[in-house]
Amino acid sequence: MSHLRRLSLVSVPALALSTLAFVPATPASAAEPDPTPVSHGADWLAGQLTDGLMHNDQFGFDDLGLTTDTGLAMAYLDESDTAGDISDALAPRITEYYTYDVANSEGQLVGTHVSAGSLAKAAAFVDAAGDDPTDFGGHDLVAELEDRVSTEPGTEGRIGDVFFPDEPFEADFSNTLGQAFAARALHAEDSELTDSAVDFLLAQQCEEGFFRLSFAPADAAEQGCDDDAGSAPSTDVTALALLNLTALGGYSTGVEDAKAAAIDWLVAAQGADGSFGSDGEITTPNANSTGLAGWALGDTGEADDAATAAAVWLRQHQADDFGPCTTGLSGDTGAIAYDDAALSTGRSEGLDVTVQDQFRRGTAQALPALLWAPAGDPTYADVVVDGFVRAGSTQDVAALDVAPGQTVCFARNASQDFVHADADGLAVGLVVLPEGSGRRVYRTGLTDGVIGTITYRALDAKRLDLNLKKAKVATKKKQKVVVKGLATGESVRVLYKGKVKDDGTAGGKGRFVTTFKVGKNPGKQKVKVRGEFGNRKAAEKFRVKGR
Repeated sequence: MSHLRRLSLVSVPALALSTLAFVPATPASAAEPDPTPVSHGADWLAGQLTDGLMHNDQFGFDDLGLTTDTGLAMAYLDESDTAGDISDALAPRITEYYTYDVANSEGQLVGTHVSAGSLAKAAAFVDAAGDDPTDFGGHDLVAELEDRVSTEPGTEGRIGDVFFPDEPFEADFSNTLGQAFAARALHAEDSELTDSAVDFLLAQQCEEGFFRLSFAPADAAEQGCDDDAGSAPSTDVTALALLNLTALGGYSTGVEDAKAAAIDWLVAAQGADGSFGSDGEITTPNANSTGLAGWALGDTGEADDAATAAAVWLRQHQADDFGPCTTGLSGDTGAIAYDDAALSTGRSEGLDVTVQDQFRRGTAQALPALLWAPAGDPTYADVVVDGFVRAGSTQDVAALDVAPGQTVCFARNASQDFVHADADGLAVGLVVLPEGSGRRVYRTGLTDGVIGTITYRALDAKRLDLNLKKAKVATKKKQKVVVKGLATGESVRVLYKGKVKDDGTAGGKGRFVTTFKVGKNPGKQKVKVRGEFGNRKAAEKFRVKGR
């Protein structure tokens, strides 16, 4: 009998196991959103800031790009205090984010590189945080961005860096990601360049619905996605383009058509488990891409099922190690792991400085998508599994109607098994029972603590105490059998000449008594006894004598 079938025979309320089978009361997508994962993630992310900035502890620098990503997420989540702290910390250092000095091979200063994409993202964040991008840290970010938007025929609306092509490693690094933020930032300030910036952004969308990352060369005759055979799809770029286009509101028919095509492409690219890979080179499901896609799809209000599926996958990768189970992530509740391997490593080793950055980036990009994480409705229940199980065996443990994606822990002493609920709120795990006979109680733990217990009655191998009343029995007479050392209620069989003479269950004192006729053949005979399992047994001999 399978583990799941065995569990389905246990009668309990709708917490852990069910007489009916593992079927949720309502589809996950119909459930109300659960604020818990966003709240925990926002608290963790805010706690990673040092004076409003993300400081990279491994390499010892303030990461202003990650700080801006964190600020965008916090602003979207209405975490205004944190977003404000970030804005205040960025203001006096804003040019460090979107500019850097360029020196020649002799070390002489050539000029200052201006990153149009970083400038656009900075302006978009400042606006989202409720501050004025036209007067931020002594800079008019909008005017500077407008200076980076082409007005030349053929490339009109395209953003571009200030760079120095004669110097090593210098290039125009602008791309569709920056273009998307530029369209948003210019629109927010009613810039006259908004139309051209939006049009150039839309040109980076291919007929299939995805947006490519890289622009065509600035001197290319054609600047559109479909004009370049090398245009490759990207989940991240498509998601961020969609997110920024949605921020424009009902801008134009062209924008609405582009959004619809992007939604269709993202939904088609989504895995059956709700996850997304990044592109053709990074196909592994990961939190960054799944988070951006789920966020963008949910934000449109037109793809709630897809957004919910993405949120469930993300919650399955969020640190939520509470209650009876503790791991290396127990002090980092709310952090989102990049993938399965990162979650496993984090639980075993914790978040040292070598992996801290990955968790921060994953959480900053994925956290808003958890707004579409559905809630559950678990109820408290103590369950005693019917019958006995072998000591040392592997058994199923389960919880029903928890929040989809939520971490469930099944724990007994130092033994613990983490399971992530599926899209229907079902979490099924495996536990290995310890050796020895006795009651084995496992606690079911969620974020809110222990919500129930599951008890197994385990039986270990044992030589039972078998007593025969007579050493010699006349043919056709009866032999009395007394079996001791059984567990109360344990099944028992008495065998004679390979046939079952009686079976039943042990009484309150672990005893079983029966009699049987020995037959007409004289000679040495053997009585065998089998308990609940084949490793619980006994055998004794006696003699049948003729009359």
